[in-house]
Amino acid sequence: MTNTDFITTVLAPYQPQLPIEELVLEVNRLYHAVEAQDYDDRHPEVHEQLPSIWKEMVDHAAKTAQVTEWKILDFGCGTGFEAEQLIRHLPQGSIAQLTCYDPSPEMLDRCRARITPLFSDALFVSDLSSQPDGQQTYNLLATNSLLHHLPNPLGTINHLLPQLSKNVLWLAGHEPSSRFYKRAECARLYEEFLQQRQWSRFLSVENYLTKFRQLVGLESNPSKEAAKAAFHKGLFKQQPSSFVVDRLVDFHVAHSLEEASQGRGFDFKIMQQEFADSWQLEWVKTYSFMGSFYEQDLPSRWSDASREMSQKFPDDGANFCTAWRRN
Repeated sequence: MTNTDFITTVLAPYQPQLPIEELVLEVNRLYHAVEAQDYDDRHPEVHEQLPSIWKEMVDHAAKTAQVTEWKILDFGCGTGFEAEQLIRHLPQGSIAQLTCYDPSPEMLDRCRARITPLFSDALFVSDLSSQPDGQQTYNLLATNSLLHHLPNPLGTINHLLPQLSKNVLWLAGHEPSSRFYKRAECARLYEEFLQQRQWSRFLSVENYLTKFRQLVGLESNPSKEAAKAAFHKGLFKQQPSSFVVDRLVDFHVAHSLEEASQGRGFDFKIMQQEFADSWQLEWVKTYSFMGSFYEQDLPSRWSDASREMSQKFPDDGANFCTAWRRN
């Protein structure tokens, strides 16, 4: 069973009214319109784990590229995390152009508020074709936590090739890896952790407070709100569950060995083969050896075990960052 077959089976009871690829894009737009308001609060792992890794990627770009002026396309900019990393870590004065693109107006507004004080000449666009002629050749492409939302990641990235220079470098941050679940030792440790955490959550006052805040409208529930909006827009004949919305939004994210075996999640070694006609993998780093949980925030038993897994299986973290060079 492929990932598309899996999704089709999950969707069947709700009678979707669009082809899968269009449905994924539309549901993502609805979801991120809601999530934009508190995206950064919902994803603390981005700010805890990724700055140091992005610095490594930016250092790689600065050392390997024969470039004095960077023309950057931040594709799927979200709230501006990766643009901020580039501004902070590239040599001062080396950024000649920064274009931040996102199809979500809500996300783009957040990015604009974050980046303008750091780089006043940045452009913020929701339509790349609207840029002035002569300003569409970029020598650095940046994405972060993007590919897993796309129904056709390689096709989407390669659609940008006419706007990218021949030697463009692509920094692709924070994508989910199926290798984590396929590595038995990692999966076994994670399952043991989840079983213990289930009891902790049952006893957690904060867990119940979160549910109460969502119930009374003090905290957003993007999955639930996107499900309602998708139904009212006619994307489904029956209102989908939050589970279905989550699977459509995180289209390439595996949550178990079963899902990884069904084609969900990425394997950077398989990507290397599939992307070979257009891109060459230059750098990779995997991390997150306790699934979606940041190891440094966990009790020492689990953080120590995670560190051991990272030393034994450095290619098999639950997430990875990569740097690619156009062929």
